[in-house]
Amino acid sequence: MKKIVLSTLVGLVAQFVFAQTAVNFTATDCVGLPHTLFTELDAGKVVVITWVMPCAACIPVASTVATTVQGYSSSYPGRVKFYLVDDYADTQCSSLSGWASANSITPDANFSDAVISMADYGGSGGSMQKTIVLGGDSHAVFYNVNGTVAVSALQTAITNALAATSGIASNNDMSLGLSVFPSPASSNTKINYTIVKATNVNIELMNILGERVNAIFSGVQFPGKQEYQINVESLSEGIYFIKIDAGGLTQTVKLTVIH
Repeated sequence: MKKIVLSTLVGLVAQFVFAQTAVNFTATDCVGLPHTLFTELDAGKVVVITWVMPCAACIPVASTVATTVQGYSSSYPGRVKFYLVDDYADTQCSSLSGWASANSITPDANFSDAVISMADYGGSGGSMQKTIVLGGDSHAVFYNVNGTVAVSALQTAITNALAATSGIASNNDMSLGLSVFPSPASSNTKINYTIVKATNVNIELMNILGERVNAIFSGVQFPGKQEYQINVESLSEGIYFIKIDAGGLTQTVKLTVIH
């Protein structure tokens, strides 16, 4: 029993001893396109990476991750990226890409490049697969798991990473300053933001899976401070996200509901 407990503790420690901040890389994918990790994260994207051997045992994990990431394509178009990486860069790109295609695994990019290293995140722990979720303004690691992936935990990590990104403005004249108060909330909460010129605005309440719960507002708004009160009495306790799209800028803020 002591050996089992010790082994468990060592595994847990390994999750935290290694980088809790992403390690930057610039790598060329299997179709010859360059990718710089921090450029993607600074653009407000979340990057999910799965390393595989590849082999038959790797199919369920890679397929689960690909399907989970695709689930965000409608609610957060272009924001969540899935990179499929050969574990030790000793498999040719053609083999890795062919393996993914044959098993209906659809990453945003395939890589066989040792610069994208599992060692930066604690290694594989003897597993043939490893998955991490990276995102946020601080380039944080939101998920770091060897082997089997739990869909709910992966979804939570991706959603938290999206919420940790302040949003990138495509128009320098636009500033939102989105905030919510109070949070936690039990009955009502208010969101506040500011726009500096007339623009189309869409505000939605999302659950932790990235699914829309309510459409709060959609239409043209004029410059100035904006405030909306949201009644949360009918919502189940838990974590939600308020997402606003305005003039090419997307911002998300977390809302906790308690009763």
